[in-house]
Amino acid sequence: MNLRKLTALLLVAAMLLAGLTACGKNDPSPDEVPTEAPTEATEPFNGGNDVTALSNYAVLEASPHDENMSAVIAVDADGNPAMNNSVLQFAYWLEFFNFMNSYGSYASYFGLDAYTPLAEQQSMAENLTWEQYFLEDATNGFAQQYALYREANATGYQLTEEDQAVLDDILDPNGGIVSGAVKAGYDSAEAYMQSTFGPGVDLQDYYDYVTIYLTGNSYYTHLHDLAAAEAENADEATLSAYFDEHADDYAGVQKVNNVSVRHILITPEQDADTGETTDEAWAAAEEIANAVLAQWQQNPTEDNFAALANEKSDDPGSNTVGGLYEDFDTATMVAEFTDWSFDPARAYGDTGIVKTSYGYHVMFFVGQTETKGWMDRVRADMPDEIVNAQVEEICARYPITFDFTRVRVFDIVTMMANEEAAASEASEASEEPVILPEDTFAP
Repeated sequence: MNLRKLTALLLVAAMLLAGLTACGKNDPSPDEVPTEAPTEATEPFNGGNDVTALSNYAVLEASPHDENMSAVIAVDADGNPAMNNSVLQFAYWLEFFNFMNSYGSYASYFGLDAYTPLAEQQSMAENLTWEQYFLEDATNGFAQQYALYREANATGYQLTEEDQAVLDDILDPNGGIVSGAVKAGYDSAEAYMQSTFGPGVDLQDYYDYVTIYLTGNSYYTHLHDLAAAEAENADEATLSAYFDEHADDYAGVQKVNNVSVRHILITPEQDADTGETTDEAWAAAEEIANAVLAQWQQNPTEDNFAALANEKSDDPGSNTVGGLYEDFDTATMVAEFTDWSFDPARAYGDTGIVKTSYGYHVMFFVGQTETKGWMDRVRADMPDEIVNAQVEEICARYPITFDFTRVRVFDIVTMMANEEAAASEASEASEEPVILPEDTFAP
């Protein structure tokens, strides 16, 4: 595939919003390749509502609002249309483009051949083709963003002026989408969209798609900001209760104040041939560490320790700042370093030698700080849990049901491959044969 085609994605990349949690799926019912338009949307959804309902969803012909593209593939709890195939083209192909832009030539390591129809390739997900894989991600993401969009409207949430300007620009005949299309060499913004997402879409479809995703994502950010403020204002008792409830997530973290220490690292030399560290090398490093500690004891001040650290420490992370590691919690350093530093009996000016996998550390205890790192960790984690619980409730409040037997995806992979092959044939046909002089290869 000519990946330059994917540069058209740049105008819409800002709209690509990753799905957070799926809002549900059910049992499969395999079928054959679709050849006809799906049943009209007004009829009950009796088809498969699992992404494996069909083995191939691809169509090679499409136009805006034809039977295939206008077919409703998802309805809300009241039976109202939630998504049609035209809108699906954006969600689906953005999943594919995002994958290709993320991995490029490395996509083949995941078993994806960008030259072969996606329905003919097994994906990295068990029992799913790549077509089904991207379709599952697209529909799951849409289900969640649709629910957030509905909730945002129900609560009177208003987009920011910046977000609203993005929406307004899409249908503006003098806007950025149109100018971008002209710069890219297209006659119209619609032609630009169709070159990227297939001939079955138009600007109104794109506007509808972005409205749902942009509103849903903006509302999610709003909820997350509120949750972050809630976590920031939570008292220690609330944070402590959260910590205890999620103790398995905080291995190595203790509910104590942070500390600051200085250290001088003496690293044992490795064998030049084997790369191993011998017992003799460890013993030599320990001897140097003891000598450094003895040298400090001749002038036992923090300033002298800092000077020795800058002179003798092998730790590049601290040997220009007097060996200082400042305000760290119990889950930051290796175990032996942590155990010494957080000994409850530790007091300012305490020294010692600690052996870790890095070498021997000559230690100097600076003191306990006012910061409680465990609380910072909890405050960072709480908003995600708060919002994820809210999103689950919102998805349950605004569920949508898919009928995958109605799904049709215009096969851009095949379209691009055909265009590239046609261009290559035209190029070869236009090349005149080169007639070399008779004596070209004469001795």
